Amino acid sequence: MTKFIFVRHGESEANRDFKLGALDTKLTQKGIEQAHQTGKELKGKGIKIIACSTFVRAQQTAEIIAGELGIPVDKIKVIYDLAERRMGKYEGKTKEHPTEWYYSPEAENPEFEPRADLLKRMHKTLNEIEELSKGGMVLVVGHALSGLYLEEASKGIMRVENLPPGSMMANASFMEIEIKNGK
Repeated sequence: MTKFIFVRHGESEANRDFKLGALDTKLTQKGIEQAHQTGKELKGKGIKIIACSTFVRAQQTAEIIAGELGIPVDKIKVIYDLAERRMGKYEGKTKEHPTEWYYSPEAENPEFEPRADLLKRMHKTLNEIEELSKGGMVLVVGHALSGLYLEEASKGIMRVENLPPGSMMANASFMEIEIKNGK
C-alpha cells in the first residue's frame, strides 16, 4: 500500500479576509510562519518528493517546507488536478456562507465545480501520487476541500453521496494518508 503525507497550505489572504481563494491568492505572514513550523515538524519523516497544486498559496507552502527539508524547490512537482474546488466568478469574493457550507451537499451552484468532478480529479491525482511514490515518501501540499476528497478517494469512495460530512483541516496541518489497494 502506498502512503503519503498531505499538508493543507498555510493561512492565505483569502482565509484571513473570509474570501473564496483564487489561483493567485498568497500566504499571509502567519501562513509563512506556519509553513516553516510544519516543515520543521516534518523533518525525519523520510520525505523525498514534494508535490503541490497550481495555486500560489500551495506552491509557497511547498517551497517553504522544501527549504526546511533541504529539498531543492526546482524538484517540486506541480499537479494540476490537485487544485481546490473551482468556484468560478466567486473566486476572490467575500464568502456568502460560513466556510463549512462550501463543504456540504448544499454547496452546489452552476458556477461551482460539481463535487462529483472534484472527487474524480482526486482519484486521478492519487494515480500521480502513486507514480511519484516510486521515488520515496511523497509530501502533497493542497487545499482543505481537495484534501478531504483526496483522503476519501484513497479509501475507495467513488460517489459524492458516500462522502462523510466534511471537516476542515487547519492551515498548515498534515495527515498521513494510505491508498488502499483497489481504490
